[in-house]
Amino acid sequence: MIEVEHLTKRFGATTAVDDLSFTVRPGTVTGFLGPNGAGKSTAMRAIAGLVRPTSGTTRVNGRPIEEHAAPLTEIGTLLGTPAHPGRTARNHLRALAATHGLGRARVEDVLRLTGMEAVANRRVGTYSMGMAQRLGLAAALLGDPHTIMLDEPINGLDPDGIVWVRHFLRGLAAEGRTVFLSSHLMSEMAQTADHLVVIGRGRLIADAPIAELLDGVGETRVVVRTPDADRLAPALAGRGVTVTSVAAGELEVTGIDAAEIAAIARDHDVLLHELTTRTASLEEAYLSLTDAAVDYQAVPAAAAR
Repeated sequence: MIEVEHLTKRFGATTAVDDLSFTVRPGTVTGFLGPNGAGKSTAMRAIAGLVRPTSGTTRVNGRPIEEHAAPLTEIGTLLGTPAHPGRTARNHLRALAATHGLGRARVEDVLRLTGMEAVANRRVGTYSMGMAQRLGLAAALLGDPHTIMLDEPINGLDPDGIVWVRHFLRGLAAEGRTVFLSSHLMSEMAQTADHLVVIGRGRLIADAPIAELLDGVGETRVVVRTPDADRLAPALAGRGVTVTSVAAGELEVTGIDAAEIAAIARDHDVLLHELTTRTASLEEAYLSLTDAAVDYQAVPAAAAR
């Protein structure tokens, strides 16, 4: 478990994290979201003991990380560059293992687990970003910890690697471990996480299951494709629902479900080509939550020309 209580971190006049509190519980994958500059990396580094809080506390499995005799067996982290570029992956992991009395067999286990065996004797400086990420994951798993904390773990991975990370992390959570990860890829977070902590400008915005966040964003929409849109639209509108013409032969309907639309189409002898129910996406929910907390707003592409 990870516990963050009233965490504040200032760097000079800049407040990176501001009175932040949340708990990451075992048995679930908890995603950590926020705009660039929101304070996610600072909060994670404070949890790992790499940043000293200005005020507040963080605990891993009931204690501040510095109070654990063997931190690698308590929390595995991926928080940036995994190793010195002149070292080989195998030697890097052996050095980490030696600090905790872990044998070389465990090094070989995590190399195999992360698909690094074939490149383990190459210098880290020659690695692609994806290979460096795999090495970082291997280091995080080295102590077989109960808690895993990863900052952008799928950056640079190929599609096979992304799928592997997704299933691997969900497997760890199913074992009862605590899994905490950040990512800017909403599609992957939606498939991997069960719960989300969202921050902006260093402060908590949301702390809830993904399903709860999605329920709070917009109505469910049904996309209807039909060659008889001009007859179906007024029939639907007469039921008090909202009907929007999206394109020729395509309607977007809110306030009624697909089964009811199909029944109305049947009663009016309307041919349907498609009925697709669309709920709010995680991206839509995230943008809605963080709209007022984005510090770095880009100029729209059309205005930049």
